[in-house]
Amino acid sequence: MPSNPFMMWGMVTVMVLIVVTGPLIRGDILGSLRAAYPADPTKREALDRCGAMDADFSRFLQKDRDVCYQAMRHTTGQMQRVSAHD
Repeated sequence: MPSNPFMMWGMVTVMVLIVVTGPLIRGDILGSLRAAYPADPTKREALDRCGAMDADFSRFLQKDRDVCYQAMRHTTGQMQRVSAHD
């Protein structure tokens, strides 16, 4: 960490600007928020589970959401097959 507080706050400011401008450059900040926090309870629960299981998971990245939904579909399908055999 830099010892100069102005340098530290400058670095924090630059990082925040980078995070905020990504969706702004694409012009779809509202769409990104809706995708990260879906209205569908099944998708919302899947993202919550993925976030709890993987510290590197980011619900703001499309790739991470796609992998999460795929993994949850696979897990749910297995659970349904096991319960059908009982």
